Amino acid sequence: MNISETKFNFLKDDCIKLFGNEVGAEVYKNTDELYIKLCEENDSQNNDAIKTHMTENMFPPMAYYLTLRENNIEKDAALDYVRKETQKTAEAKRGANAKMASLPCAYLLYRMFVKKVMKKNFPVEGWETEWVQLDGKQIAFNMKRCIYKGMCEKYSCPELCTVYCENDDIAFAGLMPKIKFERTETLGQGGQCCDFRFIKNE
Repeated sequence: MNISETKFNFLKDDCIKLFGNEVGAEVYKNTDELYIKLCEENDSQNNDAIKTHMTENMFPPMAYYLTLRENNIEKDAALDYVRKETQKTAEAKRGANAKMASLPCAYLLYRMFVKKVMKKNFPVEGWETEWVQLDGKQIAFNMKRCIYKGMCEKYSCPELCTVYCENDDIAFAGLMPKIKFERTETLGQGGQCCDFRFIKNE
């Protein structure tokens, strides 16, 4: 699998637009090679959800960021380049959330299925979830361990985790106005946990 087969299949064109034909093609080539390497050297623990997170969400931006840094792109500039790419996928997720939120009784449906969805998509092999509240007013949980943070630390790019965190704000904005998303801290930004709160706003 390479990046062209992921949701970041637009990255090659963006690299060429940003850096020109020759340099852009080289940046993309090196990014793709690193992406393949990241996928090969990390075990998904035979868990489909973790494999999807790694191959679709985590490693394409990470490979791009690390490649940019290897090409002496300053840290903040590299983060901005990666941020622009990940925001495209976050906007797509925002649209999907907006469709869900348009359904009648959206909050009730969200509350009914959230634990099942979390268990499937954020398994204990990669995340530690502490449930705080689940009622007619609020869905609240604290994420106390996250594989994204762990991988960013493993590859010495903890600052990249903030980009992953930021995209949650974009994606979950699609739940408004029926469901309001709030979070005061994240692991990636140095917090003790990621305190997810989905508040009934109907």
